[in-house]
Amino acid sequence: MTTGRSLKIGEAGLGAAVLALGAFIAFETSQAPGAANAVVGPALFPYLISAGLILVGLALLREAVTGHIAHAQGLELDGTAVVLVAVGLIIQMLLLETLGWIPASTILFMVVARAFGSRRIVMDAILGLALTAASFGLFNYGLDLNLPVGSVFEELMAEPDDAAE
Repeated sequence: MTTGRSLKIGEAGLGAAVLALGAFIAFETSQAPGAANAVVGPALFPYLISAGLILVGLALLREAVTGHIAHAQGLELDGTAVVLVAVGLIIQMLLLETLGWIPASTILFMVVARAFGSRRIVMDAILGLALTAASFGLFNYGLDLNLPVGSVFEELMAEPDDAAE
């Protein structure tokens, strides 16, 4: 059985680690060239992520200090879900340059949905495709930040131009 004291120390350690990660991301983002020049630009999302991490880290530290314990029985962790999400991220990283943002992120969405217990593969694929296509459009055309199209699709789109020359 895990004691309440060791759980508080573990939660405090986790809170400190999350807080440190948020501070590190904020610092590194501030050191990037051009980070301070624009209000909305490439540094916006790392700053938002670091702010979220800092807030979560502070909340975890507060809970640990005030004595609230998340789980009296100890840490509850679904190892299968963690492995599925990690595999999904690895698959996305491996496929991103070849297939592009939309297919690679759709696969990631489907794997993460499965990790959270979804058994509706077709619905997950449709939702993942819709969300990743929307994010692709928002980033590429709304924010003028280019997400990868994928080398397979770039070659398909370039072939008619080469034939016309």
